[in-house]
Amino acid sequence: MKKTMTQALLVTALTLCANGAHAQFSDILNNVASKVQSATSNGNNSTLSAISSIISSKLIPTSTQIVGTWAYKEPAVMFTSSNALKSATSSVVSKQIETKLQGYLSKVGISGGKMTMTFEKDKTFYVSRNGKKVATGTYALSNNDVTLTFKGRKTPCKVTPQLDNGTLVIVMDVTKLKTFFEGIGSNVSQLATVTSLLKTMDGMKVGIRMTKK
Repeated sequence: MKKTMTQALLVTALTLCANGAHAQFSDILNNVASKVQSATSNGNNSTLSAISSIISSKLIPTSTQIVGTWAYKEPAVMFTSSNALKSATSSVVSKQIETKLQGYLSKVGISGGKMTMTFEKDKTFYVSRNGKKVATGTYALSNNDVTLTFKGRKTPCKVTPQLDNGTLVIVMDVTKLKTFFEGIGSNVSQLATVTSLLKTMDGMKVGIRMTKK
């Protein structure tokens, strides 16, 4: 099983390397595949059991916990899989891709300390950038997800929240990134390249990490 997954990662990395427009992310995946292959070949269980960005049902916030104003800190990448090999891979991939994603997000006006997201008790929310409200809407918690409905937009955006030690992460399927960033008033054209590439990563969810103000 581990060997099969490792080979799949290698194939993905090599395929992506063939596309010059995705060179930076291809390098990341190629590097990860190499490390995972080495770990599995040498039986390095400590590497395979490294801390990873795996979504946990235990970290879903309650309707009370999510209320408040949250300040954007950095991009977030998480995985839905709990497989040991996938866990080791995700811990390496997520951190490196988060760094690359910040470069893209900066181009659409999203950077640390400049954007906040406020969830009110009455199930409304609003997004502010540089102290100016740029988006409003309503939200609903259901099972392990939060559905955001932006005012003036027909398509709602379903996100997965994670709350741990005062940090709120909201991530979503890569296909929902466009809806989310358009909803908060950002130009998403800069994200087209990264979105098309990240679609190839099974079980990956991307979003933002925030801290409570």
